[in-house]
Amino acid sequence: MTPDTPTQTPDSQLAGAHLQADRAIRNRLRAAAGGRFILFLSLVLALLVLIALILNVVDQLGGYVVYGYRIDPKSVVPAVTPEDLSETELRDMILNNTPQYRLEAIPEDYGVPLDEMDKDLLVEVVYAEIPDLDPLLGGRPFTELPDDELITLIQQNITTARFDQLDEEEPLAQRSRAELIDLFETEVLEERVVFSWRLFDSLLNGPAILEAIAREYPGQQHELRWWLTPEFVVSAQTTRAETTGLRTAILGSVLIAIITILFAMPIGIAAGVYLEEFAAPNRVNQFLQANIYNLSGVPTIIYGLMGLAIFVRALGDLTNGSMFGVTNPPPNGRTIISAGLTMGLLVMPLIIINTQEAIRAVPQSIRDGALAIGATYWQTVWYHVLPMAIPGILTGVILAVSRAIGETAPLVVIGAAAYISVDPSGPFSSFTALPIQIWSWTALPEQTFRNVAAAAIIVLLSVVILFNLAAILLRNRLRKQM
Repeated sequence: MTPDTPTQTPDSQLAGAHLQADRAIRNRLRAAAGGRFILFLSLVLALLVLIALILNVVDQLGGYVVYGYRIDPKSVVPAVTPEDLSETELRDMILNNTPQYRLEAIPEDYGVPLDEMDKDLLVEVVYAEIPDLDPLLGGRPFTELPDDELITLIQQNITTARFDQLDEEEPLAQRSRAELIDLFETEVLEERVVFSWRLFDSLLNGPAILEAIAREYPGQQHELRWWLTPEFVVSAQTTRAETTGLRTAILGSVLIAIITILFAMPIGIAAGVYLEEFAAPNRVNQFLQANIYNLSGVPTIIYGLMGLAIFVRALGDLTNGSMFGVTNPPPNGRTIISAGLTMGLLVMPLIIINTQEAIRAVPQSIRDGALAIGATYWQTVWYHVLPMAIPGILTGVILAVSRAIGETAPLVVIGAAAYISVDPSGPFSSFTALPIQIWSWTALPEQTFRNVAAAAIIVLLSVVILFNLAAILLRNRLRKQM
């Protein structure tokens, strides 16, 4: 060491080390604070986007609407003829539309004064004395037609199958007049929404909207309409947004969920128990475990392609019910059971992984205690480990099924119907489901179909939330019992 080189005492070296450590700690704290801020900002942004989406859906659930008819009532209701008028109406028509010199000559020409003529003679005078009757007669309002004429017009202007369906639900002859008029408007004239406003605009600017309706749509019926109603949930699907419903789609989703549970739950739980408790740590089982994790992240449309190849095409005779004697089966196995089996494949990796996690959470002391008192390893798993893992397993199953209920891509690939008005009668029926219904309605150009799609979204969200809530409640209840 040269005389010019400064020497450091142990105390100064220790102080320098402390300084460096403090600086490193401060840097780490700043980095941690920055990371926490980024995570918090991400959470806030995610919540804002979610709130914006929900508000956009809610904004389409209702609002002021103006109704009109797709078909002009005058083109459907037969024109009035002189034979349809009363004697008083016929006399008034003659008096108001016949020149004075002809009125004075009528008693001589017909041998009877005008006020003494019967209806047949009055009709004859009308045809003879009034050359242009059409502007005077016009058409009768359909609201004034008698019930039997309304029923006849309904039968003449809709398909025979639709008329038979309506008559089977409740005979038309036994329906009230108000019901017949409503049926005539919806089925024959096809009453529809000609213009609509969104919910928030209707609530905040109601008076201005009513003024616009009175100015632009004078005399037309209007109301503040809610698209999400009990009738919408329990009605069958139709081709018109004003009368369509979700019953067919809800029944399809329920049947698909049942088949998914029956197929995926026992196989998934059994596979999870085997891999976690009995599988040897060799390369084959490690390969299986890795592929199960990979399958849980595969895009759902791939499962749809697999379901199309296996259940729809290869096993079409089985999945459409023809092997079991089903008459008039759907073509190519595009049925509820194909959809349920495809969804079962989709959620099975999730059930296996959740089962393994639930079993892994059981303390090793439970196993050691059972084995110490002489139980076999199978008895230990069946009577001790599985009961302790049941809350976590069932929670995973419910969450997996709730995911399956909201999936669209696999159902589109295997051939779910965008429009079907007949409720499914069993596992071999053609089907639609809630996600398919929402997707098909949002693809249509009319605003009214986007309104019913928004109502269907709320129903689907409610179903998924109920499934998740059921999973939480079931898990907490079982844990308390354990």
